[in-house]
Amino acid sequence: MLKTVEALIALTVLLSFSSFQLLHHPVQHSSIYQYELAEDAWRVIWLRGGLQPAMHDEWMGGVFGINERRIDEDADRITELTGLCVEMDALQATSCIPGEGAIVLHKNVMAPAPIPVIFRMGPE
Repeated sequence: MLKTVEALIALTVLLSFSSFQLLHHPVQHSSIYQYELAEDAWRVIWLRGGLQPAMHDEWMGGVFGINERRIDEDADRITELTGLCVEMDALQATSCIPGEGAIVLHKNVMAPAPIPVIFRMGPE
């Protein structure tokens, strides 16, 4: 009986240390996850209207009427939530400069003429 109690105590201690290690161990994300996250960030910026040609005079500004102010605000918010830097070279919009190992997406934005955009997202 005493050995059973000792075994249960040892198991409880082992499980508590294991769960503590799992909770505090840095997560290594796969590259597929990182690509999906970058695609989602691109879609957020697109759907919030930053990459669509401006429709009103108050939104005009930037390259071909693209709302660069909104793109910068959205990029800053994405960086705040994910901790990853966002950069779009052709639009000169960035929250911070991603370092090596950043995910690179090649996109096109239609703003009267197609603009090729290299979207980079990754840690600083």
